[in-house]
Amino acid sequence: MEEIIEKKTIKGNPSPPKKMSVNEQITVARFYGRLVISFFAFGIFLYIVHMMLIADVEMAQSSRDLLNILIGSFISVISGIATFYFNGDSDLMEDKSQQHPNPQPIVPKDDTSITP
Repeated sequence: MEEIIEKKTIKGNPSPPKKMSVNEQITVARFYGRLVISFFAFGIFLYIVHMMLIADVEMAQSSRDLLNILIGSFISVISGIATFYFNGDSDLMEDKSQQHPNPQPIVPKDDTSITP
């Protein structure tokens, strides 16, 4: 049995890769930047909790107070991170074509104003 396969050669790239728009590039860069910052913040927070709870040597009271202050400040940082990831807002910039033109001031037809 004989099988015939036809091949078609197309000059150039038949389907060029889709390039991302500027808004998409900004969104991707911001996402990865915020992701790195989030991992860094969580790492510091976990290290502080580890130092506070699982330390082998008893800490001095002043060090313990300082770690409590640090944990309290990192709770607000982690709250901000959670708000960003679970809020669902988009940080895309609006295109110029989608903006509405500036409205023209309305001039009344009957000019009843008094001019000196």
